[in-house]
This record gives sequence, structure tokens and C-alpha cells, in this order.
Amino acid sequence: MEYAALADIYRRLEATPADLEKTAIVAETLAAAPRPPEAAEDHLPLLATLVRGNAFADWEGDELGVSSSLTRQAVVKATGVDADELDAQYRERGDLGDAAAWAVENRVQRTLVSETLTVAGVVETLRSLPGFEGEGSRDRRVDAVADLVADADPDEARYVVRTVVGAMRLGVGEGTVRDAVAQAFLAGAEDADSDDETAVAAVERAHQVTNDFRVVATTARDEGLDGLRGLDVELFRPIKVMLAGKAEGLASGLVEVVGGDDPEGGEVDGHGGDEGDGGDESNGAGDRDDVLVEYKYDGIRAQLHKDGEEVRVFTRRLDDVTEAFPDLVRAVREGVDVETCILEAEVVGYDPDTGRSVPFQRLSRRVKRTEGVEAMAEEIPVVAYLFDAVYVDGDTLLDTPLRERLDRLDGAFEATDLDVEAAERVHGPSDEAAAELYEAALADGHEGVVLKNLAATYQPGSRVGYMMKVKPTMEPLDLVVVGAEWSQGRKSDWLGRLHLACTADSADPRESTDSTGSGFVKVGRMFSGLTDEQLVEMTERLEPLVVEDRGNEVVVRPKVVVEVEYEEIQSSPRYESGFALRFPRFLGFRDDLGPADADALSKVEELYEGQ
Repeated sequence: MEYAALADIYRRLEATPADLEKTAIVAETLAAAPRPPEAAEDHLPLLATLVRGNAFADWEGDELGVSSSLTRQAVVKATGVDADELDAQYRERGDLGDAAAWAVENRVQRTLVSETLTVAGVVETLRSLPGFEGEGSRDRRVDAVADLVADADPDEARYVVRTVVGAMRLGVGEGTVRDAVAQAFLAGAEDADSDDETAVAAVERAHQVTNDFRVVATTARDEGLDGLRGLDVELFRPIKVMLAGKAEGLASGLVEVVGGDDPEGGEVDGHGGDEGDGGDESNGAGDRDDVLVEYKYDGIRAQLHKDGEEVRVFTRRLDDVTEAFPDLVRAVREGVDVETCILEAEVVGYDPDTGRSVPFQRLSRRVKRTEGVEAMAEEIPVVAYLFDAVYVDGDTLLDTPLRERLDRLDGAFEATDLDVEAAERVHGPSDEAAAELYEAALADGHEGVVLKNLAATYQPGSRVGYMMKVKPTMEPLDLVVVGAEWSQGRKSDWLGRLHLACTADSADPRESTDSTGSGFVKVGRMFSGLTDEQLVEMTERLEPLVVEDRGNEVVVRPKVVVEVEYEEIQSSPRYESGFALRFPRFLGFRDDLGPADADALSKVEELYEGQ
């Protein structure tokens, strides 16, 4: 399949704002994907991610390692246009892909031998970029991108470059692809229950357990509903974690957590029954006996995969951080008795001299560490507080009530001095016992508690009403950086003055690929509070994400999440959120969170009302 055909599909997607039309275009693309003997290889796995501008599946998490600055160098090298003229076009158009199309139209040099770009060839090149390491790796990345641009026509160059910098602007999210897979391969299937809603639910579930639309689309095409239902979790392929809602307080949360929606559509606690009957036990009916109160640790949420001696550690955003935590790997290898498992834990750092836990921001220094890892492990050792089991010795536990998952979890390890232990928790507590655990968690330097319904099953990637966190009202916010300004004076080489945004409740940021931050609304700017060291690191993180240069100000792809404290939240017409943080201060990077995990506008409103 020639890349020009995919560029045409991108143009069609970009031209329509209608969600149903986008879904139809993606469905048509997937259904028509070439495969042997028509093509040398099956293109469906390639197109299943490329329709969103990705060369990798969600769980792979590989960064291409090519910043907008390096991409500009590649375009100049491929076309021979003046670098200053290209930058002028970039500033005028606000899109590096459009600037690249201009450069190809006005190229002043051509390669002696030009090849037709193919979808498979582009993907092969893009997937090779993260593997370039060591001396000269930046130049090799520039050369690889330049080779693609040199063979491209203007439209092809536009979308190649947008793919490289991660700014497709197509408005195609997970939901669009999910619906398109169902429409392309399951509509009108012979299964008696293959209505649209059932088909979409099957695709959704398959994606939840695989995080890989390549697998989901191919299975839907080749095996239909039965094949999708047969997909399961797989060791070393992380799943999206189940997320907690926010309770207004401990007392209300204790009541609300047993009144959440049952994943199968019923009532978890049976509140619809007669007063005092306690509900129907058969459908997960709950009372206080169904409540679990657990420490909400100030650490990194981790998914631990073990297969014999092999152990891998993934963050909640699916990043593989195994190499950064050799001590944790050793502890799991020695302390977890079962042969195979996927366990959830909160990884907490502690001071080896005092035994006290350290703040998350100090622990987070370990996440990106690539050198001096063992020394850092000695400086900030960790303990894994296990709190859930997703898979144990061949048994997938997603559809198993939490009560039974905890039994399997407790049977998977023995508390030892190997820094692997069960999270602090209490079952069926009285109001007094719940309050005591909450106060103890805060006294120990942690965030609060999590309330869980013991009758509830595990819903990957969902924020559910039967798991709720209770934290002090005026808490820091996790916000996304969507822009920045160059500092002044001696700091003029550094990006600071951060533009901060929360997620818009009306739009799931996972459904957006708009580089300007669609799906996010600004809540203020941070003008101070960063040390020189932090400014350097912030600049290093943001520069590769720049998608629009406005002189003293840049727009960045929403990727970096930061923890922010502030004096108060004010009503403000200046920002689209309607709110502004007063004197926001940088607490640290939240490397364990993706942009979709940032706090929502509804939370900002709640905190505003509660001041």
C-alpha cells in the first residue's frame, strides 16, 4: 500500500468534524487493508495504529526520540530550503507538517534516486528510530526522517512530519477506532447477539485487556466476536489500571462506595431492595461488610508482572521502568511465591536511616534514572505495598470480586523483610475504625485512604464508583503543561512560565490528538518557583514537544504532567476553564501519570467551592 493512499485518508479525516463520518472513514480503511496475497504483508496491524498517527501500540510506549528541532533539520537536509525560511513558514502556519509540505513544494535539491513511499516502509523506519543509541544517534535519526521527506510529495511530507512530532490533528481517538473496528468487522455478523452495542462492548473489552488495536482489529476480522471474547491479559503486556473516583469525605464515601454501578449493569449494593434487607447477595449486594478501607500511599502505582525469574515493572501509564528498580525486581522475584502473576502495588520510597517514607517527588527521581541506578536504589530504597491481583498462575481475575482477588493476592506471597508486603487495610470497618486508618495514613505522610467495594470486579481503564479515594480537601493538582514562555535575563535559554491546564470534563483527552491541547482547559500560568536545575530539566522535556513557536511563547504537545500547589482558586474569565490558580508553585513532575490522568475541571470546581 502506497503511503499516498494513507495521506488521502488523513486528508479526509482532517476535513470532517463529524465523529460518525470519522468512524466511517476509519472503518472503511480497516476493512480494505491489504493483506497477502494482495500485499507482501498484512496491513491491518499497521493501519490500526497509524489511523491515530502512532507507529506503536499503546502498551509499547516507545518514543521516537525526534524533537521538532531535529525534524526541522531533517526537512532542511531533505529539501535544501533555507532554515530561516522554514522557521518563518512554521511560525506563520503554526504546524510543522504544513511547513514541511511547503518545503517539499519549494525544494531546491532532489535525490538522484527517489523511491515511492509505502506504508510498511514508513512504519519500519519510524519503529527503528527509538533503537538508535550512543554517539551519533541524533544524526542517524535526522538522516532517517530526511530520507522519508526526500521521497515524499507535499501531502506525504505533511503527515510523515506530523507523525514524527506527534501532532496529527485528526481528532481520532480510542473511541473512534473502537467503533470503527466493530463497524468494519462485526456489523451484520451471523451471531444472534451481534448487535451494534454488543459488538462495541466486545471490542472495548478486548482493547482493555490487550491495549493493542493491532491485535483487536486482526482478531475481529479473522475470528469475530468469539475471537474477541477469547482475548485475555498477557504477561509483560500491561493493561490499563482501574481508577478511583473522588469522595467528598470519609463518611459519604463509606456509603457511596457500596452504591456504585455494577460492571454488569446492576446495582452493586442492592439499594433498590426493601429497607433493611441488606440487598441481594447474589448480585453483589453490599453493606458495611463489603467495604474495604486501604491506605492511599504517596508513591508510584505499579503493575508487577512475574513469570518465573523474569519480572517487569510498569507504571500506570504503561511505561516499562524495570531497569530503574532493580531492588524491586529482586524483592518480587524472591518474595512472591507463585510462578506467574500480574499484581498491583504502590511503590513507596523510604529513608534507609529512619525507615520513614519519602515524598513522591523524591521517589520520582528514580523513574527516569538510566545511570547510577544501584546507587539511587541504596539512597532511596522502596517497598511494594501489594493491593490487587489481576492474574495468578494461569487464572485471569478481572471478572472476580475483589474479595476473592485479595485472597489470591494474600496467597501469592509471605510478608518478609524483602520489601514486599500487603497494603495496610481494614475490612468492614466501623466509622471509628475507618477514621482511625485515615488519620494514621495522613500521620504516616501518605495521601489518605481508598475505599473499595469487595463485591466489585476489576474494570481496566475505568474510573469507577465502587473505588473512591478520600484525601484532604485542599490538595495539590496534577496538571498538564500545554505551553510555556522563555524566561528572561540569565535564564533566557530556559523554558519556564508554564501554561497549566486540566482535562475538560466534556472531552476525554485520550480522544484527542490535537497538538494545541484540545480536551484541556487552562487554569493559569506558573511564573516562578522553579530552581535552575528544574528549569533545565523542564526545557529538556518541553523542547521536543513544541508544535507551535510564537516567538517568546511556545505551544507544546500535552504530555508533561506536573504536580502544583497554590494559595487558592479564583474565578476568572481570562481562562476557558473559568478559574485561575493564585500563586501556583511547582512541586514536581508526575512521571507516573499521562495527560489523560490529570485532574479534571470538575475537581477544580469542587475545590473552588470547598475553599
